[in-house]
Amino acid sequence: MKIKKHILFSVILVLVIVGCKVEDPYDAGDTQAQKDETQQRDDYLQQTFNGAITITDEQGNPVAAITVDFAGKSYQTDINGQINYSAITIGNHRLLINDGNYFPITATISVISNNNPQKLSLVTKTSNAASLLFAGDTMFARRFLDPSLATMTANIPDVEGALIRPATASENAQALTQFVAPFFKAADFSSVNLETPITSSPEAAHPTKEFSFFSLPETLDGIKAIGIDYVALGNNHVYDFLEDGLDDTLIEVTSAGIAHSGAGKTIASAYQPEYMNVATLKLALFSATSITGKEHQISYVTDATKGGAADLTETELVTNYLNEAAQNSDYVIAQMHGGDEYTYEPSGYIKGRFNALSNQQTNLLIAHHPHIAQGFASFNGVPAILGLGNFVFDQDRLETLLGVAVLVSVDKDATPMTTRAFAYPIYVEGYQPKFINGFLSDYLLRRLGEFSDDNITLIPRNGYADVFFNKNQATVSEHTETITIPPEQTIIDLRNFAPSTNAFLSKIEIVDGNANDITLGRDLMIFGDFEDWDNDDEQLEVARWDHTGDSVTPCISKARSGQQALCSARSQFDNTPSLIPFRQTIRAMELPNDAGSIDVFKDFSLFGYSKADNAGKLDVKMVYTTAEGGFEFSSQLIDIQPAGSHDWQTLSYDFSLPSDELTLGPDQLPPRGIKVTFRHFPPSSGEASLALDDLAMISWQQKVTLTESIWRTEKLHGFDFLRLNSVSPTTLKLTYSTYN
Repeated sequence: MKIKKHILFSVILVLVIVGCKVEDPYDAGDTQAQKDETQQRDDYLQQTFNGAITITDEQGNPVAAITVDFAGKSYQTDINGQINYSAITIGNHRLLINDGNYFPITATISVISNNNPQKLSLVTKTSNAASLLFAGDTMFARRFLDPSLATMTANIPDVEGALIRPATASENAQALTQFVAPFFKAADFSSVNLETPITSSPEAAHPTKEFSFFSLPETLDGIKAIGIDYVALGNNHVYDFLEDGLDDTLIEVTSAGIAHSGAGKTIASAYQPEYMNVATLKLALFSATSITGKEHQISYVTDATKGGAADLTETELVTNYLNEAAQNSDYVIAQMHGGDEYTYEPSGYIKGRFNALSNQQTNLLIAHHPHIAQGFASFNGVPAILGLGNFVFDQDRLETLLGVAVLVSVDKDATPMTTRAFAYPIYVEGYQPKFINGFLSDYLLRRLGEFSDDNITLIPRNGYADVFFNKNQATVSEHTETITIPPEQTIIDLRNFAPSTNAFLSKIEIVDGNANDITLGRDLMIFGDFEDWDNDDEQLEVARWDHTGDSVTPCISKARSGQQALCSARSQFDNTPSLIPFRQTIRAMELPNDAGSIDVFKDFSLFGYSKADNAGKLDVKMVYTTAEGGFEFSSQLIDIQPAGSHDWQTLSYDFSLPSDELTLGPDQLPPRGIKVTFRHFPPSSGEASLALDDLAMISWQQKVTLTESIWRTEKLHGFDFLRLNSVSPTTLKLTYSTYN
């Protein structure tokens, strides 16, 4: 009898549990808003459009009967210089024009509506002219083979899911360079800084160097397949695997049919320029590094006892070999590897080297090593590319994600032979180089103009810039906006009033009222617009934000500007917030001042826009870190917006990094980094939706001095925000300039 009662009780208990099923708080399912967004996104990506692209010369004349490769098809321009495309899917598509009568041009064309006209201008190429294309730091090592590595040993990694596997290294490397390949092939000559030993049998890494790496010989196909003719080896990594690694590198690069200079088994072979015939020119190619490693027992550079890279600090040797180069060629190119890493302008030493080498009968000067693109200059009339940044490199540091490839025009019949170049921003996404357009391209180009010297004219175009090594080569168009701001508003988002993303604020005039403590700010987050600007085959991707969780998705239905925002969905059955982390550490800028010391800009504002529908509270977790090593000083939770509903409105939080008196780690590093995670909490009832867009981490950098209530500049720059204090409503007239 007791057994029967126990069975009956168990059955009743099961029925009660089934009948009273409780929502699993960790599996609330998609909200209706998420389901609607998924369907709308799928429909959106299925759209196709028709349109036209017009090709002209620099005088605006249509260029007929020229081949245009666009979106996987070839077209011929008609008598009006037009191609007409139809049924092209929505998104970014690659375009290339490679015709012998013009310098090659590539563009990333955004197809987002019908009959959205595009126009491109070609530059005539004379019979004795050549196009020389230069890109930055390149390797297929370390995290390409094993994402967990910081440095490499003699072991050859073979990790499932890695971008490069030993058995398929050639195929993998070619896939990495596929989206830039057509343009590099179109140039008469192309070059990268090969910053890695090449070996299939690594013996021993440098015993005291912090970071050492090597690339497999098959990965050279990644640059050979895109037409790289020459690699600079004069850098601080060519000797990472000592003499055996250097031997293998020289053998493998030569076997691949790629010319090189800058490293060798002897002093003479390391400094010896490479000579190449390109079109009607004979080039002399010199390469050397100022990062010598002489603080170690084993240096990185060649001397009387060992091989290595050519030493840029050995002035007499550099002078002698450059003199030889000038005597035996038409055009001397000197590539220098040196300076301070992760800076926006060259170090004082490298500027001195630029100046010295400009007096050595050189025709073009190029620098790399900082991993950041650094602008342009002219030293004693010699054109200089101050820093190319990364090309194919395994860094995920935010500042290093934008590099530049520069197509240089050389005309043998002209004096000087180079007065012009074309700068193409490179986005290194997942260690892979891609061309870009729109805001992301203009963001970099405006900054390059800002940090170029006053002898340079840089004109942003559609995904590239015209660079003239002379001043005052542009015409200027102006756009004005008059705005009145209340006394409580301290931040002005200049992006809201600019006529385009390549325009810059050139004049501030206080029309009425009074304002003080006016400061210009630069966004260091860069990827807070959630837009897709690159030329790969994936559309509407958002790579820099972690939205792997089910509750956070890019959303096209709630975009404040552009094509999409980032949305979070929560319901009353969720008991945890959505986490929306920015993947990268944002680092404070360090710039040398006129006194030769370093200015660190520590004042910031987290800024952006949100839209809420029954949303829970929004806060942000802010963590202050070192620039290197990720040591954490402190973290805090800041309430950004309360629960509720609202249309698009601003969000902001002002803060400063802690004092440099606080340090962490064995190297006693000061606070320089910021990590940001937004948190969207569940609502008290029902379903919640929160959209974020046009986010920025503003670094306040340049004080504005008014003269008779006016400030003005003719210098292109990358400042997109203005901060001021006023005690009463203030009316400002803002003037934007665009170079044409």
